[in-house]
Amino acid sequence: MPAWFEISVIVVCAIGAVFFFAKYRETAAALHESERIKTRLSNDLNRYRDVPRLRALRDAVLGSKPLPTDDNGNEHLLLRDADLQLHHLVLRREATPVGDDDNITYTKNGEQVKLEELK
Repeated sequence: MPAWFEISVIVVCAIGAVFFFAKYRETAAALHESERIKTRLSNDLNRYRDVPRLRALRDAVLGSKPLPTDDNGNEHLLLRDADLQLHHLVLRREATPVGDDDNITYTKNGEQVKLEELK
């Protein structure tokens, strides 16, 4: 076998090995990125697993069908949390017209807080 043929076979194998290892590194990096994104999305889904229940609460409170009311005018809603524990919510709706110069407050942690959304 001539020397030039052996050298050309070695060069072709070396070039093939370079391309193989480059593709291997690219695939390994893509798999690593895929695992990272999968973990992040899984954490996001765990964080927002209560979204269907929150949507049910929103639809119940803002929906067109009224909630059951008692003699005092309080509305009652049964809702399950992420642990499937049943919670009884008592709601009272009040509507008061607001003027431009009125200061509107709500109670948060036992303190009166000024409502900033109207500005």
